[in-house]
Amino acid sequence: MKRIEKYADSYHKQRYDIRKPHYNTYYQPVGKPPKKKRSKRVLLKVTMAILIIIALFVGAMYFLSSRANVDDLKTIENKSDFVSVDDMPEYVKGAFVSMEDGRFYKHHGFDLKGTTRALFSTISDRDVQGGSTITQQVVKNCYYDNERSFTRKIKELFVAHKVERQYNKNQILSFYMNNIYYGDDQYTIEGAANHYFGATVNKNNSNMNQISVLQSAILASKVNAPSVYDVNDMSNNFINRVKINLEKMKQQDYITDAQYKESMSQLGN
Repeated sequence: MKRIEKYADSYHKQRYDIRKPHYNTYYQPVGKPPKKKRSKRVLLKVTMAILIIIALFVGAMYFLSSRANVDDLKTIENKSDFVSVDDMPEYVKGAFVSMEDGRFYKHHGFDLKGTTRALFSTISDRDVQGGSTITQQVVKNCYYDNERSFTRKIKELFVAHKVERQYNKNQILSFYMNNIYYGDDQYTIEGAANHYFGATVNKNNSNMNQISVLQSAILASKVNAPSVYDVNDMSNNFINRVKINLEKMKQQDYITDAQYKESMSQLGN
């Protein structure tokens, strides 16, 4: 072989060796990062970005919710026909707690278990209880009644937690029962009892008949649709709702079995 041919072969071999990929002891060319690691880094960055956005959003909602002065709730007590839950028969408050928030005395403003149960019950159409706690409803009625949005729910949770820290459960329940619409321009439990039944919810008032178990269940059931449910001409849906309420009151020991049976017989079904 001629020297020039030998050098040519050597030159081409070196050129080939330079371009030839070098493999490490695994399976990928040296210098190329594994694709999985690159994917993990991208996923981590996306996750971190989402978490930062969520944190900023929650922080903004907390700031906006701080504008709500929970001291304002005390003004509800200034209503002329305000009656505290402490002055009501046990079954009256039981009618509202059983219907609206069975775990009211156990949670701290937000009830994850109750909300989850309400969601599945709504899907299966087996229950009539909503997902918001009584504390949340107090907050909504006082601060965010005209606002319908997801952000309202977040602010509502923060304010509900503030309310739970400042007031005891019976105070919160009193705010609720004396600041909701019962129909016919009635916004307090005492006003509704006077208007519909000529009765009082104040156990210290001896000048009027005390509201009965059934009447309490009717008022608690009515607030879900106060303009639709007619006390004097009860629809089948309304009657069924009252029945469910009475059953819950018995299950949660707000009424005895005898009171339950008597109320069911008075309902006439």
